[in-house]
Amino acid sequence: MTALTAGAFLRLHAMSGAAPMWLMVPVFGLQVAVTAGRWSLVNETPADRLINRALSFSAVCVFAALWDTDLSADGYPSRVFLVCGVLALTSVYGLAELFDGADPAAVRRRQWGYDGFAVSGAGLLLLGDGLAAPANWWRTLLWVAVFQLPMAGAGVRTMRACLREMPRASSRLERIAYSALMVTAAYWCGAALFAVAISVLRGVTYPTEWTVASCLVYLFVTLLTAVPLVRAVGVYSGLDRTGRELRTLRPLWRDLTTAVPEVVLPATGRITEPDSRLYRMVVESRDALQQLRMYMPRDDSGELGIAAYSRRIAQAVDAKAAGVAPSAELAAGENPYAGEDVDAELGHLLELARAWPGGVSEPARANRR
Repeated sequence: MTALTAGAFLRLHAMSGAAPMWLMVPVFGLQVAVTAGRWSLVNETPADRLINRALSFSAVCVFAALWDTDLSADGYPSRVFLVCGVLALTSVYGLAELFDGADPAAVRRRQWGYDGFAVSGAGLLLLGDGLAAPANWWRTLLWVAVFQLPMAGAGVRTMRACLREMPRASSRLERIAYSALMVTAAYWCGAALFAVAISVLRGVTYPTEWTVASCLVYLFVTLLTAVPLVRAVGVYSGLDRTGRELRTLRPLWRDLTTAVPEVVLPATGRITEPDSRLYRMVVESRDALQQLRMYMPRDDSGELGIAAYSRRIAQAVDAKAAGVAPSAELAAGENPYAGEDVDAELGHLLELARAWPGGVSEPARANRR
C-alpha cells in the first residue's frame, strides 16, 4: 500500500511562491538517498520497481530544475525535465493501476505502452522552440494529455483503491497510511486541474514553477517511500525484531542441532530471508528438543521453571554425547513447554534461549558447529 505513495513527482502547481534553494536542495538530497537505498534493498516486486523508477525520473527532473531554474527557456535542462517528467508520471499511473487491481503479470507490457505514448507526446512538445514556444491550442491539449490526465487518472484510481481497502484495514496505523495516501491522491487531482486552469487562463502551456507547497508535498511523499527502506535496513542489519530474535535463538539452536544433527533440514540454497531463517531454526530446535527428551534424566526434585528445564535439556545434550541409551518412555512423557503453533514455539524457545548460556558442558560445546 505504501507503494502508491511513490510517485509524487507532483510538481509545481500551487498558489504559493517559488521554493527557495535552501528547501529544494535538502529535499533533493534526501530523495536521491532514498532512491539509491530503495534500488539496493527494496526492489523485489513490480510495485517496488515502479516506485523506484518514478523516484529516479523525478530526481532527474529536480536536478534539471536546480541546474536551470528558468525551465521555460528552451535548452538541455528543460528537455530533460520534460522527458523524465512524463516517464515519472507514467510510472505513477502504472503504480496506481496496479494498486487498483490490475494484473501484475502484465505490468511490463502496459508500461511500455504508457512510456511510448508519453515520450511521443513529449517529443512533439519539444519540436520547434520546445518549452520556449508560445502556447497554442494543440500544445496545450498535448500538455494536458501527457501530463495532467495521467496525474489526475492516478489520483482517481488511487482514491478508489483506498476507499475499497480502508474498511479492510486491520490496524490504526494502516488506516492512517491509507488516509495519507488519499490526501496525496487528492493533491494529484487538484494539481492537475489547477495546472489546466493556469494553462488556459494565463496562456502558458507549461507551468513549471517549483512552489513551496509542491516541494513540501514532494518531501512528504519521499518520506513515505522511505518507510519500506527503513524496514529493509533494519532487516539487513539485524536490528529489527526478527533480527533480534535470530540472535537470541542462535546459541540454543547451534547447541541443539549439534547434539541432534539429524533434525537439520536439507539445504535448499542460501536462505537470506530473515523470517525464513527464523522459521527453520524454530522447526529444527523444536525437533531437536523432542529427540533430546529421550536422554533427559528423571526429575525427582519437583523443581519447576524454565531455568530447571534448561538444565535438564543441557544434561540431555551431555548424556547423548556420552553415549547414554535413549529412553522411549521419557520421550513419551508430557512436555509442559510445548507450543500449540509456531508463534508459541518461538516464544518458548526464546525464553529457553535466555536461560541457556552456560548450561551445556564444555565437552558438548567443543563439538558444536
